[in-house]
Amino acid sequence: MYYLGPRGSFTNEVADIFDGNKIPKKTITEVFMSISNENSIGVVPIENSIEGPVHETLDNLFKFDDIYVNYEIEKEIKLVLAVNPSVNSIDDIEVIYSHSHAINESKETLSKYNLTNFIPVESTSTAALYASKQKYSAAICSEYAAKLYNLKILLENINDSINITRFIVISKKLTTYGNKTMLMFTVPHKPGSLYRVLEKFYINEINLTMIYSRPLKSIPWQYYFYLEFEGNLEDEKVKDTLAKIQNLVTTLKIKGTFSRLQYRASNYLG
Repeated sequence: MYYLGPRGSFTNEVADIFDGNKIPKKTITEVFMSISNENSIGVVPIENSIEGPVHETLDNLFKFDDIYVNYEIEKEIKLVLAVNPSVNSIDDIEVIYSHSHAINESKETLSKYNLTNFIPVESTSTAALYASKQKYSAAICSEYAAKLYNLKILLENINDSINITRFIVISKKLTTYGNKTMLMFTVPHKPGSLYRVLEKFYINEINLTMIYSRPLKSIPWQYYFYLEFEGNLEDEKVKDTLAKIQNLVTTLKIKGTFSRLQYRASNYLG
């Protein structure tokens, strides 16, 4: 199984609920490429309750026609302020590393301690790695990552608000049974095109749970649409709806039906 790394990332925690070998990748794109080339499975984040959809994941789902969504997993993200062993108090901290999302999600809380010298890095686990190697530094990361890199936790639950990230399990297998279905599509660049597609879901009383647009890489100022809805690809209403929108879209990519798996923390670190 491939996952967005490095070790200690929130995606790593989610991947650890599965059996088998886990292989970290530096980027979400590398996870997709590995699955496409080796017919494996992977775990990547797709949406955060505060920051919204993960654009790199959506763009790769649109790009890789042979990769589908099989499951989703929700995990509450609890951030801590973890420090290098050289730090004895908050006043000793000279720099704080973290992912830009984590910085934004804890900035208000940390400002109460006059902590403002943030340096964005590619992930919270990378931040923990940097903090472990640099004196008088800190990381905004998970308790999991703090333990992995032998950091001291000075502050717990530093999130400014409730923070949940949704992860997806992806593979080259198209699943047709489950609770929700995902598709991506483009429409003609003229008035009413999107409305005509969405109308078919309304007529068949199919509840949309997510709709989002992203720019096409090949055509400036035009977009593809990412859609999730309740129901599976075996439902007659869904089959009817998909048949009716075929002539309304210029591109249609069915990314599969999926179910939600319950997240349970592993005992990987003891």
